[in-house]
Amino acid sequence: MIKIENLNYAYTDTPVLKNISFEIQENEIVGLLGLSGSGKTTLLKILSGLLQPDSGIYTIESNKAYEKGKRNKMLVNELGVVFQDYNLFMHLTVLDNLVLPYRLRFKKSKEESKKVAIEMLSQFGLQEHLYKFPNECSGGQQQRIAIARALILNPRVLLIDEPTAALDQENTMIVSELLRDLNKKGLTVIVITHDIPFAQSICKRVIELKQGEIIQDTDASNYFKN
Repeated sequence: MIKIENLNYAYTDTPVLKNISFEIQENEIVGLLGLSGSGKTTLLKILSGLLQPDSGIYTIESNKAYEKGKRNKMLVNELGVVFQDYNLFMHLTVLDNLVLPYRLRFKKSKEESKKVAIEMLSQFGLQEHLYKFPNECSGGQQQRIAIARALILNPRVLLIDEPTAALDQENTMIVSELLRDLNKKGLTVIVITHDIPFAQSICKRVIELKQGEIIQDTDASNYFKN
C-alpha cells in the first residue's frame, strides 16, 4: 500500500533521514519508534505530504506521492493525519471542526455535513460536546476530536503523531482501544511514538529509527519480547 525506497532528507547540511526503505501493507498497525531526534516526525511530515524528500521514491497504491515537484492528490485523499498538538480550529465549535473539512472535500450541504459530523462524533463518545469549543474540552477529548476530524474524510490510512503525549493513563487506554477498534474495521494505522507501553499495547509491527536510519523492522511480538 505504502512503499518507501531509499528516502533521504536533510535540513540544510544536516542529514535527518538516510536511505530509509520500508513497505506498509493494508490493515497493518505499525509503530514508528525512536528517541527524540531520530527522524520520526520528519518522516511523518514526508508521509503526510508536508515535506518532499530530497531523494528516493515514495509510492502509495503504486502511484508516486510526488511528481514534478508537486504532491499527488492521493496523499490528501488516502491519508488522514493527526498531529501531536491536534491542530484543531479553536475559533470553531467541535461540530464545526468536522463540518468544515467535510463540506470542503465532498461539496455537501451544511445540513448533510452536520448530520455526518454528528454521527461521527457520537461514535467517539463526543455527542455531549458538539457545541463546545476545543479549549473547553479535555486533552483526551481533543485527541478524539482530532481523530474524528481525520476520519470523517474517509482515509484508508491514519497517521498519528505522539497520541499519548498529553494524556493521562485513563485517556491513553481509551485512545489505545479506539485505534485497535479502527484497525479491526480495516483502517491502516501508522503511529509515531516514544511511549513504549502504548506501542506494545496496539502495534503489530515496529519500525525503529535511530539518527535517521532504520535499525529494526520486525513484528511487535519479537520487538517487545525482552
